[in-house]
Amino acid sequence: MPIRCWIPTRNFSLRGAIEACGYLALLAGALCLPLPVRAADEAASGSDRSESYYHFALGHLYHQFAQQFGRQEYINRAAKEYQSALDGDPDSAVIRMEMINLFAATNRLSRAVALADEIIARDPQNAAVRRLLGEIYRSYYSKQRQDPNRDEPDLEFLRKAIEQFQLLVELEPDKAAHHLELGQMQALAGEPELGQQSLRRAIELEPGNSDARVSLAYILLETGKINDAITELEQVVSDGPPNRQHINALAGAYEQAGRAEDAARLYERLLQEGGNTLQARQRLAENLFRSGAFRKALEQYQVLAELDSGEAEYFLRIAALQGELKDYDSAWKALDKAREIDPDSLQVQFAAINLLEAQGRQEQAIAELTKLLDATRRDEYPRGEHRRRLMLLERLGVLQREQGQPESAVKTFREITALQPDLKPQILAQIVQTWLQSRDFARAEQEARRATAEFKDDPALANLLAATLSDRGKTREAIKVVQRMGATGQAEIDTALAMARVYEKGRQFDKAEEQIDRASTLVDSEEARIAVLFAYGSMYERAKRYEQAEAKFRELLDIAPDNSTALNYLGYMFADRGMHLDEAHDLIQRALDLEPDNGAYLDSLGWVYFRQNKLDLAAKFLERSLEQYKDDPVVHTHLGDVYYRQGRMADAKRHWNRGLEEWNRSAPADRDASEVESLRRKLAELEVSVAAGGERNGKDKPGVKR
Repeated sequence: MPIRCWIPTRNFSLRGAIEACGYLALLAGALCLPLPVRAADEAASGSDRSESYYHFALGHLYHQFAQQFGRQEYINRAAKEYQSALDGDPDSAVIRMEMINLFAATNRLSRAVALADEIIARDPQNAAVRRLLGEIYRSYYSKQRQDPNRDEPDLEFLRKAIEQFQLLVELEPDKAAHHLELGQMQALAGEPELGQQSLRRAIELEPGNSDARVSLAYILLETGKINDAITELEQVVSDGPPNRQHINALAGAYEQAGRAEDAARLYERLLQEGGNTLQARQRLAENLFRSGAFRKALEQYQVLAELDSGEAEYFLRIAALQGELKDYDSAWKALDKAREIDPDSLQVQFAAINLLEAQGRQEQAIAELTKLLDATRRDEYPRGEHRRRLMLLERLGVLQREQGQPESAVKTFREITALQPDLKPQILAQIVQTWLQSRDFARAEQEARRATAEFKDDPALANLLAATLSDRGKTREAIKVVQRMGATGQAEIDTALAMARVYEKGRQFDKAEEQIDRASTLVDSEEARIAVLFAYGSMYERAKRYEQAEAKFRELLDIAPDNSTALNYLGYMFADRGMHLDEAHDLIQRALDLEPDNGAYLDSLGWVYFRQNKLDLAAKFLERSLEQYKDDPVVHTHLGDVYYRQGRMADAKRHWNRGLEEWNRSAPADRDASEVESLRRKLAELEVSVAAGGERNGKDKPGVKR
């Protein structure tokens, strides 16, 4: 029977009919080629096979109409024609494959699977059918994942897809594509380790397979192996042609790793290359902000605000950045713009409180925060408001504590425990810290004892009690607290280091060294090694064993060159002894580069400049330090020394007196008798000098270290 060209009477053009006839002829010719699964083809009669080809071609045509128009009549007709074709050629795998595709696409999964099973029963080694069956199962799983009306997809579909691909990689073990798809599905099934193995095998077979590397990177990101993920993505981006998706994935990985500067570099590249520039600009602005490139970030947010002047978030960011740049007038204008867009926004109110703090208007910030909390008070809070209120209360408590309002701070913190009882251990720790910061050591100890009695197994509270006792000079009792912590499960190395800190504060340096020696035998990570080296350096410095302290800090910095605390400690140790001043400056400056607003580091740099007789610079940095450490006796003493050298006698006297007051208020264990005596001597000699009409430039002052 000759091939006939069937032409539907509706929705079909003459050109389409001609193309259809040509396609059918080609298809019929193709079907005449021998197939490995059609062993009985040669036995079929020419007439039966021609009839089968005709029905198959017609079924294929209806199949295409069904795909294009989605009409049920086309689906039914395609199925009918395919079945007629199969009746004429019952051994044909090709016809079954097309029927499988039709039934799978029209949600007749059982019929699709039954046909696939028929082929596999005849030919278990048929990789093409196994792949098709696996893809069908995966497709059904994907549809369920995307269905907004389903909570969870049926994992059975995914497991069946994995089963087919596992058989597929056994049949064709050297095809990277099989391992790639298997790995992706194993990750979806919650088997990240198996997924990694499959993907690594795909990469081994095909090192340039970027899809496998990207898929592996996503699994590594999800399992917390961020640096390994970055390594894979960097390889993809460096080896392959520019690909926005891959660059974007690497930028996102950098963000997760906290490498905001690297992320910003890639988002800037995406922005320059065009495409979805809005998203790239948003991420660029955010990462510039995180990396401290405030001026560049401000430029990007200003562009975003011009593109969408109705987005309050952009103006909030602009206000925050201008606040960081000390351009407070512009910051308030941006905040007013955000308030115009969203008058009831709590974010805007919170940003205003931040800006008041940045300006040093803490009392006003406390008033505004109190006002906000009072205005939003209610008997019960929805989940989002509940969480936000907890955050606002903690912020208020910390502000009150920093402003020397311990009673108010404690009252605010207790309100948190009433609102969220399971936070009580953390809040009790905040209360203890509040009394410690206000130098009320007796109340701090009392509160710490109550807290540890209520929460006996809380290591943070036990540590806090031990620290409070050691501050008060109760070394023996503090050691007992630490020992109990060790008995209740605290890691042995942590117990040893905690005991070392207590002994060090009690100036029992030999016992402190014994505990650090014990901790050094328990080191099992780089982090632990750094902690032990820092403990050695701190203890040796307090024991005035400076060469040993220097050696330990240098060893630490060889391991962790960006450890800002160690950089500052070593630099200050040099400055305080008046030696290696250029290196001291470099060390402390490196620490400040990492933490530009750290008050302790600012004091250290000011002290280096004093030692170098750069008095104006010394005063500048010490005054900045004092903004954060208003009650620190060391900063007051340093600033008094600078002012005296500058001939500012009244200012020197004021800060020396304040330093003496703060030393007398400090914890007994922290009180430095030699510093107290030095300050008293300076003040006495200053009185004599002024009374005698002595030098006003401070150069001959014997009590001020040169």
